[in-house]
Amino acid sequence: MNRLAKRILIFLAACIAALVLFLTIYHKTHPIVPLTQLLTWEYWSRHAFGRDIYDSTDNMLYRGSPKYHEVALTIDDGPHALYGPEILDLLTKYHIRATFFVVGIRVKQEPEQVREMVALGNEIGNHTFDHQRLNKLTSREVENEIKSDDDCIYRAAGVHPIVMRPPGEQFNEGVLQIAKKMGYVTVDWTNAAKDYEVQTPDYIVRRVVDSTDNGSIILLHQDSPATALALPRIITALKKRGYRFVTISTMLAHLGVQPYADQEKQALEQKPNASPILANGHIVDEESFSATKTAQDMGAVSFTPKRTPRRAE
Repeated sequence: MNRLAKRILIFLAACIAALVLFLTIYHKTHPIVPLTQLLTWEYWSRHAFGRDIYDSTDNMLYRGSPKYHEVALTIDDGPHALYGPEILDLLTKYHIRATFFVVGIRVKQEPEQVREMVALGNEIGNHTFDHQRLNKLTSREVENEIKSDDDCIYRAAGVHPIVMRPPGEQFNEGVLQIAKKMGYVTVDWTNAAKDYEVQTPDYIVRRVVDSTDNGSIILLHQDSPATALALPRIITALKKRGYRFVTISTMLAHLGVQPYADQEKQALEQKPNASPILANGHIVDEESFSATKTAQDMGAVSFTPKRTPRRAE
């Protein structure tokens, strides 16, 4: 090997070492950004143009504002007959509102639980009808998956979700544009507990708490017994750090995204000292946690929020 080749190899090795050091330091100072995203060109291109938090082009939320000491607890794959009620009881006990991304086939099996979610001021998100990977489907199939779930949710609880999450976070540009056309904000996550696999509560708590920062979107799943055991510890640890738990709609409001920002502004004009939470097109007063309606009091379509934004036909 000649001298020039050695110099090139040394230079390349130094560049790689510098890149690894940079990514390591960046990830430690920005734990909210999953390492898998830091290794993609897509993240850095979004970051360069300021679209790594909310991208209006795709109507995609990646994380909340770093200016607010708040996090969003999102719970996927419900409603679950066994662990769902337990999780709802825990949220009520700790005065927490979450965003539940529910699956249509399960909504049909547990409509009362979805009504209870809404009655307690939680936000409902669309997670497709039967949890298929949307990037593997045709455009018509994607629309049907989203619309069928919306129909199930509306029949169960009288609300039309305005946020959605593709199962497995498997999506492409076509999926994002279809969701946007249908009036949805697509929601990513920053903290994944991997509780869709068999995990211990200790593991789940550690993965979530250690990587939480301002604007974190925490991803948990409703069909794991370990998640129900870990949840009180997660809530307690984050509350001790001063974090406020909000819904995805509230995060959007704090990023200035319309119509959510105007909804919060109107609520604050009426009650300047309140800490409003947005859920399902309504404002929920954080200071008064008790639901004004119980699931038993609610008819299938009696709770009819303002539809924002309007759903495409």
